[in-house]
Amino acid sequence: MKRILLLQFFLCVVGLSLAQVVTTSPAFPVADQPVTITVDVSGTSLDKFAWNSDTNPVYIWTWIPGGSGSIDAPTNINPATSPGQDAAKCFRLTTNPDKYQITFTPTLFFNKPASEITQIGLKLKSKSWADNKQTDVDKFITFTSGFSVKFTAPTQTNFFVSTGDQIPITLKASATADLEIKVGGVSKATLAQNTTLTYTHTVAETQGSVSVSGSANNGTETKTSTFTYYVRSASTNAPRPAGIVDGINYNSSDASKATLSLLAPGKTSVYVIGDFNNWTIDEAYKMKKDGEHFWLDVSGLVSGTEYGFQYLVDESIKMADPFADKVLDPDDQYIPATTYPNLKTYPAQALNTQWYFNRVAILQTGQTPYAWQTSAYQKPASEKLVIYELHIRDFFGDGAKNYQNLIDTLGYFKKMGINAIELMPITEFNGNDSWGYNPTFMFAVDKFYGTKNKLKEFVDKCHANGIAVIMDMVLNHQDLPNAYVMMDFDFTGMKPNPTNKWFNVTATHPFSVFFDMNHESVYTQHYVDTVNYHWLNEYKIDGFRYDLSKGFTQKNSGDDVNGWSSFDQSRINILKRMAAQIRTHTPDAYIILEHFADNTEETILAADGMMLWGNANNAYTQAAMGFGSNSDISWGYYKTRSWTDPRLVTYMESHDEERMMYKTQEFGNASGTYSTASLNTALNRMKAAATFFYTVPGPKMIWQFGELGYDESINRCTDGTISSNCRVTAKPVHWEYRNVPARSTLQQYVADLIRLRNTYAVFTKGDATVTTGNALVKQITLNNVPFTTTPADASQMNVQVVGNFDVTAQTASVTFSHTGTWYDYITAVPLQVTTTSMNISLQPGEYKLYTDVVLRTVTAVEEENVKAFFTVFPNPSQGVLQIDGPDKRDIDVKAFNVMGQSVLLPKMDRNHWDATSFVPGLYILKISQGQRQQSVSIIRN
Repeated sequence: MKRILLLQFFLCVVGLSLAQVVTTSPAFPVADQPVTITVDVSGTSLDKFAWNSDTNPVYIWTWIPGGSGSIDAPTNINPATSPGQDAAKCFRLTTNPDKYQITFTPTLFFNKPASEITQIGLKLKSKSWADNKQTDVDKFITFTSGFSVKFTAPTQTNFFVSTGDQIPITLKASATADLEIKVGGVSKATLAQNTTLTYTHTVAETQGSVSVSGSANNGTETKTSTFTYYVRSASTNAPRPAGIVDGINYNSSDASKATLSLLAPGKTSVYVIGDFNNWTIDEAYKMKKDGEHFWLDVSGLVSGTEYGFQYLVDESIKMADPFADKVLDPDDQYIPATTYPNLKTYPAQALNTQWYFNRVAILQTGQTPYAWQTSAYQKPASEKLVIYELHIRDFFGDGAKNYQNLIDTLGYFKKMGINAIELMPITEFNGNDSWGYNPTFMFAVDKFYGTKNKLKEFVDKCHANGIAVIMDMVLNHQDLPNAYVMMDFDFTGMKPNPTNKWFNVTATHPFSVFFDMNHESVYTQHYVDTVNYHWLNEYKIDGFRYDLSKGFTQKNSGDDVNGWSSFDQSRINILKRMAAQIRTHTPDAYIILEHFADNTEETILAADGMMLWGNANNAYTQAAMGFGSNSDISWGYYKTRSWTDPRLVTYMESHDEERMMYKTQEFGNASGTYSTASLNTALNRMKAAATFFYTVPGPKMIWQFGELGYDESINRCTDGTISSNCRVTAKPVHWEYRNVPARSTLQQYVADLIRLRNTYAVFTKGDATVTTGNALVKQITLNNVPFTTTPADASQMNVQVVGNFDVTAQTASVTFSHTGTWYDYITAVPLQVTTTSMNISLQPGEYKLYTDVVLRTVTAVEEENVKAFFTVFPNPSQGVLQIDGPDKRDIDVKAFNVMGQSVLLPKMDRNHWDATSFVPGLYILKISQGQRQQSVSIIRN
């Protein structure tokens, strides 16, 4: 039976949405004359909108598109304010509550000459973008300046039909002319000397594409307009070839071929469109169907050539391959060539008005695989991990935010003693300027930081330097246009459909963002397992920190945070299943959870071998600020939680918390002349906190630049103001902090504490008693295992830490684990302990680290195999220092105390310096000679 295809029933339109149809009067608008614009908002979030011209109006948001940017109308104000945007108010038609209308003259509306207005883009919106009431698709109106012709029906230029359908066609000319409509090159209708020609076409074809052209000849010139329709046909059923998996399958013996495979449950047709078929819908590129899978052999490829392509699913959804390891998007134009050389230009033919259809997968045969150089790498034991969390965007300056600069910085990490680097999310995410927790394609490296092979080189070089690489993995949620989100998605309500195999319609827990994954679905589990395998094996990543792992549950807690955090056996089962699957191929992978759930649940997960984030930010920050309330740091020790193994990754700062230095200086305590607002005082309190942090057994994490006392607020805006709205915006990069002596001293002190952890087992395998509570005088007793009161050497030593976080002097009653001689680690001064409970006076912010074996203090940690040019002796010294080197001419020496303050060090002769005026304690000598520079710590007895 034949059917009439009225415009409102063109539901399967390629690249365009039927809702939000825009018409103009006149049909051929001119920029310097009034135009009436009518927009049908059916199917958008403005559908059935409770419009009121005064209290709940609808506005037009319009702009002049341009190659290097768009020009907004002066009325584009968000939120709209009266009278600032009165000229942009639309009125609803009384005949149709989903149609809005506005009349204006573009030249007056934009205050631009007609020559600059050849086209405008538009959307309709409510008073504020935040209301999320707006039309979904950018629409465009083209202005004429002479004779022209166009189809006013159908309104789409590409769409699908079925055999027997009837297509109403209307061709309009801007002036009287001879009109003709051709279908497939065959003339179907003509009309002499008129402005409008109508014709209803019956689709006779059974498959393929058909071009329809309309022409108008005014006796002087001929103008044409075209549209194309595609005839639906059933997909061919055929089994996938053996060995074909989801994604792009390359032919190892023939670089001219590749096989594409897509898992698309519930779908009836998939076309492949791309560079290899000029981005047209072609029956030769219609994928074959095998159950829930679609597949296609692509041939005629040139080895080494990059081909962009997309899938057109069920005639309406354009998406990139979810397994592609490279995905293009229009924002690529802003990536510096120094970061990503020779990046393929985004194909103009792939650009859609709907932003979420603008992701293009890359297929490239004949790639040269990365040649791995490091083969004998062994991961650090989990309890010995010192993880450096960093965000590449905020770690380097403009033009340098890439993997190459990370590679060039490995010497810094190694000198620090860092043995693991945790990268904030690097899988393909929306935009370029992002924290990365809005992932879209989980197998692709986000190009803003560099190429996939440069990432592999970074991992390779890290391993060569004994440093593990941990990925921040986001699998609680995904963002549009993730292919599995879009495949079964309600584009009107902007949420997954109930039938989506991977995603929940609504998140089952609080704090979820974007689209929540259903981890009980076997589809999701397969996806998760494949993502994990890909990064561990293809990139040799050492493990993952799973973002928001507490969200891996279908137990619905709604907005109840306490309910969400309570014991959840189903969540345990989900995580243990995932971990078990990882261990089948990578038994020693680090599995770190950002969980923060009931301790009973975390204890079970830790016993299974997983590690869990231990947020101690508030406790350490309160102590550093000089406030006792909530300053108990003992929960950062795994045995306090009754765990058997040290699998608590404790941190004082992560990307998520306000910076300790900022809060200490801005909101810290004070007494008399002693104030935490002072830079040097605050930095010294960071040392005190570090002493109580790195000495507690268990893996540790440090946030970037924390070792230098980074003191920009997490909420700093680009203009320097502070607002919670700026939490994820780019922050200043402060590598110059290294040139500030007091900050450099903090960095060297932290490096030495890490050296102690890396050298002496008591700091990773010892038995600690963290006696702090909320008192500001805190202490840690750290006993070696097995414990002995008479250690023969440092392998048997015990440690006592005590510190005064108050802003006034205090007397600490220190409980040593045994009597005898102990040594102040900083000064090497011995302390005779005659009773295990001993009073020690401490100035505000003062801290002590005692060992029962004398140790050599090394504050400047030298990189392995780097020659120290200068030797300072005697060390410890009574005052006169001799400095020897291969060349003693023009040696410049500067001295600094532990507060980073410069101390006068007179030169006595060619290689002797006078330190007799130094107060006993630790000092740093900065020795330079031409390009040679070296830091040496000395002790003045």
